[in-house]
Amino acid sequence: MNNHLLKFSLKALMVPAFALSMTGCWTPPNANVQPVGKLGLIQGDIPVQIVQDSVTVAAKDEARRTLTLKRDNGTSKTFNVAPTVAIFDQVKVGDLIKADVKAILSVYLLENGRLTNADGTTRPKTINFNAKVLLVDPSYRLLTLQFTNGQRVTIKAGMDVQLEKMAPGDDVVMRSNEITGITIKKP
Repeated sequence: MNNHLLKFSLKALMVPAFALSMTGCWTPPNANVQPVGKLGLIQGDIPVQIVQDSVTVAAKDEARRTLTLKRDNGTSKTFNVAPTVAIFDQVKVGDLIKADVKAILSVYLLENGRLTNADGTTRPKTINFNAKVLLVDPSYRLLTLQFTNGQRVTIKAGMDVQLEKMAPGDDVVMRSNEITGITIKKP
């Protein structure tokens, strides 16, 4: 009986020790790697919907139908509001809202922000990317981006998006300019 108790005690001690040792084997994804492959545009004009959650309305222009949204980190951006957004007239400066934003992505493989010419030399003009690919999950059609401010966003990619050609570290240019839905958050 004591022999079984000793074996059980050893196993009970080994399981947490094994689990603790395995935590050192995982590393978080890194968007700062330089992916391999031919430099250039991987795919452009990829339409996506991004959710801007818990943003504050900093300014409203009813004549132009625009809203300036301010994030917690202090950055702000002005968006056009689609005519289909019926509650635009209810939104006031200072409101905390959730906004669905239509955006267009272009994914590049760049070297120091530059594309290469046909002869292999780099172009003098840089491309101003504002995010990098962090994770690509083709089975669920997910693309996780990390913006230059550290914010991470996961988007569901359409069937026409060439996820198999994208990799962590690819540079992304995202242009978002139209709000397609608004939810006013109650304090």
